Amino acid sequence: MGLLYGNGTDSSVDAAGQAQIRQNYYDKKAVIDIQDEMYLSKLSGTTNMPKNMGKEIIKHRYIALLDDENVNSQGLSAAGATLTNGNLYASSRDIGTITSKLPELSETGGRVNRVGFTRKEIKASITNRGFFFEWSKDSMNFDTDAELKMHLTREAVRGATQINEDVLYITLVNGAGVTQFAGSATSIATITGEVDDATAAVPTYKDLLALDIELTNNKCPRDTKVIDGSKMIDTKVVQAARYMFVSPDVVTSFRAMTDLHGAPAFKEVAEYTNAINGKGKYLKALNGEVGAVGPFRIVVHPKAVVREGAGAAVTDNLAGLRETGDNYDVYPNLVVGSEAFTHVGFEFGAGTKGKFKTRNVTPEQNVTSQDPFGKTGFTSIEFWNGVMIDRSEWIAVYNTGAKLY
Repeated sequence: MGLLYGNGTDSSVDAAGQAQIRQNYYDKKAVIDIQDEMYLSKLSGTTNMPKNMGKEIIKHRYIALLDDENVNSQGLSAAGATLTNGNLYASSRDIGTITSKLPELSETGGRVNRVGFTRKEIKASITNRGFFFEWSKDSMNFDTDAELKMHLTREAVRGATQINEDVLYITLVNGAGVTQFAGSATSIATITGEVDDATAAVPTYKDLLALDIELTNNKCPRDTKVIDGSKMIDTKVVQAARYMFVSPDVVTSFRAMTDLHGAPAFKEVAEYTNAINGKGKYLKALNGEVGAVGPFRIVVHPKAVVREGAGAAVTDNLAGLRETGDNYDVYPNLVVGSEAFTHVGFEFGAGTKGKFKTRNVTPEQNVTSQDPFGKTGFTSIEFWNGVMIDRSEWIAVYNTGAKLY
């Protein structure tokens, strides 16, 4: 018999040493994991921290005269009496209150109708982050992947980008000025599925309507500015849209919602992105957008944060909610109004590009007493990042559980 493949062992038919030498073939086009897309980052403005100015940025926010936050001791009424909070009728919408505090003047004028103003300091700091990986000269010379170094560097940059997105997500959840709880819950620790579906901590259409009303009262804009383009230098405005970012575990509950008349409330994204707006252009969808429910457009964030086991203790779990360690998981569904926050970064200096600084040290450059033969090199990536929340009242968290459908 002639030569046999042998499956990696010598053929015993004719003689030793007649096995196939190479048992595999590497396709030079490597399989690359899908990059995690940026979601929240595309809603952000960008502020760069200049050199020699410290690590903290401070911004003044001036409160409108007719706002509950404008509290001062300067107020005088139309009669010259001290006016509580110094802001006329503030945010009141009551006809009687507004009428009684209108700044009218008499024929003789006088020292009346004095008001005051308030401004707040908003602060944010930047944090230095980074990591590195090592590689040997032999790995670059003899590895079957001819583009090994390029692939590793690319994955490092992707990892840094994802770290930025995760930090942003957590900061927005923790800094939200509006908090709502599903079902009968009044706090994170009381999120429960120990009751029937009517009062369990699952998303409901009524909750969404209530949340929308509160954001509207807070003057949260309905039009959303989104960074468009790969270089993050262009923006587009999505009209009449407040986005809610949800976990893949929760999206089925949104799809199953019914409105106040018992009809299906969820509208697939294809239904309205095929429509043409007043300017003759098709409406566009955000990354991960799956549809709309009532006043919100729903975006599924594949890495949406979750508070595992932070809810109430599990006994019967009548509603069939997800749990971890005998406690219910809590899902903070996040709503972000346009221009509610901004990224704070740092420019490394002349000659640098983008948000990250990478350093590549070859084995020849790395000859030390620890590596006297210069056989290993390393690549590091460094970045600064922070988040400044300009308007916390435009950021909302709707805390729910997630049903196991």
